[in-house]
Amino acid sequence: MIRGYVMPRTGIKYLKRALDAYALRQRVTSENIANVQTPGYRSRRVSFEENLEKACTRRLRLTSVPMPPRSIPIRMPSRQFTKVIEEKTGYSNGTNNVNMETEMIDLASTNLLYNMGTKLTRGRVEMIRSAITGKHR
Repeated sequence: MIRGYVMPRTGIKYLKRALDAYALRQRVTSENIANVQTPGYRSRRVSFEENLEKACTRRLRLTSVPMPPRSIPIRMPSRQFTKVIEEKTGYSNGTNNVNMETEMIDLASTNLLYNMGTKLTRGRVEMIRSAITGKHR
């Protein structure tokens, strides 16, 4: 019952996806930084927030229509939120298009977002734990 009814309503699944996307963004940004001197290397970025926002908007629109528990959805939203795309910028450092300032800013902001995601996840888990045990910390 907990797995089938309570867990989907906690949002932990979406927090896990966000944490996975932020970890991927850290790896891609690190690859960009590591290849700053590689001739012809094209910087890449992770597109996540825009796709998630579109999916959530679509989902919110569909939630206003009540569906029987065993009904088959007419259209399943895409589960692919994260995409790694080649960045198309006009910047050139003489070797490639990696801008170190932009990469370092992305690294710092992604680190903050990842930390926020872990705190939110921990809060949700604590909420479930206190609901099950009846004890508040």
